[in-house]
Amino acid sequence: MLWSEQKEIFEKMIESERELLTSKGVEYAGEQDCLANFKDADIIGLDPKQKLWVYLSKHMASIASYIRNGKEFSNEPIEGRIADARNYLALLYMLVQEEKSAAPTKVCQCKRSQ
Repeated sequence: MLWSEQKEIFEKMIESERELLTSKGVEYAGEQDCLANFKDADIIGLDPKQKLWVYLSKHMASIASYIRNGKEFSNEPIEGRIADARNYLALLYMLVQEEKSAAPTKVCQCKRSQ
């Protein structure tokens, strides 16, 4: 594959994933919090990242099956599984960023020596 072809395919992937992320996101999470779909995981004792992992692992298992067997076993093409997995990784990144930004700032409470 030529570098120019790689760039073109990658740009198409990004655009397709962006559209998928926003269209499916509103359907699953609603219009306010794009991560809401994962934040209700506490109902069953899971962290939002753990719930996301369950969804991601389903796609990863399908991708592994495709690699192992060289064929698709469902009506969703492998490219769709790859796009979904990449989007779940992006959502995981967002959950981590949100978690870090909400973490209290650690302030040193050390006593100074006199």
